[in-house]
Amino acid sequence: MTRAETPPALRRSPARSDKLLLALSALVCLVLAAILTFARAEAVWRTGIFFDSDDAMRAVQLRDFLAGQAWFDLVAHRIDPPDGAPMHWSRIVDVALAGLHALFALFLAPDYVERAMRLFFPFCLLGLLFFAAGWLSSALSNIAAGLTAVWLTFMSGAMFMQFTPGRIDHHAPQIVTLLATTLSMMQGLDPTKANRLAAAGALMAFSMAISLENLPFFLIMIAAAPFLFIVNGAQMRHQLLWLSGGLASAALLFYIVTVPPSAYALSYCDAFSAAHLACLILGAAMMATLALFAERFDSLGKRACAVALCVVTLFVDIKILAPHCIGDPLGGLDPLLRDLWLAHVTEARPLLSHYAAMPGVVISVAVPVVLALITASVFTMRTDGLAQRRWALMSALLVVGFTAGLWQTRIFTSVTPLAMAALAPAVVAIVMRLTRSYGRTLRVLLTLVAAACVSPFGITLALPLQSHDDEENDRRCVAPELFALIAETPPTRIVGPISLGAHFLAYSPHSVFGAPYHRNNHGNRIAIDAFMAPPEQAEGLLRAAGAGLVALCGPGAAHSPVARAAPAGLAAALARGETPKWLARLSPPNAILLVFAFKPVEEGESE
Repeated sequence: MTRAETPPALRRSPARSDKLLLALSALVCLVLAAILTFARAEAVWRTGIFFDSDDAMRAVQLRDFLAGQAWFDLVAHRIDPPDGAPMHWSRIVDVALAGLHALFALFLAPDYVERAMRLFFPFCLLGLLFFAAGWLSSALSNIAAGLTAVWLTFMSGAMFMQFTPGRIDHHAPQIVTLLATTLSMMQGLDPTKANRLAAAGALMAFSMAISLENLPFFLIMIAAAPFLFIVNGAQMRHQLLWLSGGLASAALLFYIVTVPPSAYALSYCDAFSAAHLACLILGAAMMATLALFAERFDSLGKRACAVALCVVTLFVDIKILAPHCIGDPLGGLDPLLRDLWLAHVTEARPLLSHYAAMPGVVISVAVPVVLALITASVFTMRTDGLAQRRWALMSALLVVGFTAGLWQTRIFTSVTPLAMAALAPAVVAIVMRLTRSYGRTLRVLLTLVAAACVSPFGITLALPLQSHDDEENDRRCVAPELFALIAETPPTRIVGPISLGAHFLAYSPHSVFGAPYHRNNHGNRIAIDAFMAPPEQAEGLLRAAGAGLVALCGPGAAHSPVARAAPAGLAAALARGETPKWLARLSPPNAILLVFAFKPVEEGESE
């Protein structure tokens, strides 16, 4: 394809009939996803199991909210009491969950209301994901690419990751929001649809009010408008005004709605705060200024200097308001917790760190994104005008997503749907070129097969995979029935593995010290220090902290990072079956979840 041959399909949005086809395709894939994940959905419905800590914690936060905890009170009061752990999540996702909870409460028994909510929420979001990916690919190319993108997104396995049955954390809403924002940006790059950039700005603010995980992608989108202003000058005036207006107004609105008034002047690195609001408002004001005085910047050099001055001003603003946020957003995490906890969380580790244990997983995750990046780069070079702008923006987003994914594996769950939308036009173009003499039905089938071959699913099936032993052991310890013994004991404070902290909260009335959240430095250190200390020292530490129960996941406990780091510590001793005299074992022999209660001081001292 030459620049002069840019097809009309690259310059239009999908028609209403095309959107209907996309919706039907998404529905088919949604049904297939439901069939493939039926076993997990059935387990959630039957037992209420939480497969992920964040889902358990979100349920706890929602229950507290429904029980009367204040809107702006985001403290998890049962983590490291009496002060509790301040969460970096907002209430936005809780609103949707609370609405579904109220709906299902009208006709379901109390035990099943929450379970129905946990099944319906990710199911709806998965359908939106399929449709949004298809619509985005259609905007980039044509309806054939859009339909292929729906299939590719299904073959990416989203229903087994952030959209799995029972998943109610904010990751799935954020991924859908990212796709919707990207689509609005792509549409808004068309001068006749500049108002779509207001929607893009509002979606960015909405997403940041939920969490900041999409921020790297949004920085690219926001930067695209001033960059195009440098190239095209006054032609970008309306687009700059629409983007800045939508971004500034929505950012202020969501700040007021989600941030407690007492924290209006505070800046945090891990949540929407004063520093982020100030940068968004200032950036929007500067974009509006560029638009209003566009005629005066009548040369590329003047426009480049003006944009450069804006960038420097924003950087100075960040340096003044939140210099500690330039770099690792988790810089405040205790170094020992980083080594013994975060460094062993699969999704928080760099992608390549998994290669030795799971080479097939790394390849199946990375290769489709690389292929999509190649596709976007080629289309950027071989198109012009609006199509070129859209493909250039997609290329930049994929570069940022791939780079961030190398730093933290979980970013790939966000960038992969974008990659599927970008990869679909290449699949369609190649199959169409190779099968021009074939019938339409055969070409459709070959397109589906070709798409499957380059998808994460297809690559996964072609490569040997290995499971992660630590993850398998953790899954064995989250079954609800394992917590029945703990739930029956009088409420107290549990010292247990950080990874199980949220499950203790979800399945019992107890409080915990350790939980997998980076703001919980104090409580997590108590748990780690106690498990690493020799049993005789751990007793004093835990009694002073007010602990009442000690719990440990039996399978793999001897090989946990804490036990390996301190072979003479309490965790290692319990894993070997050595019960200190000040603890009484409550769990039966061969139990998966080991539970111990503190003996009275007098009884412990007499033994």
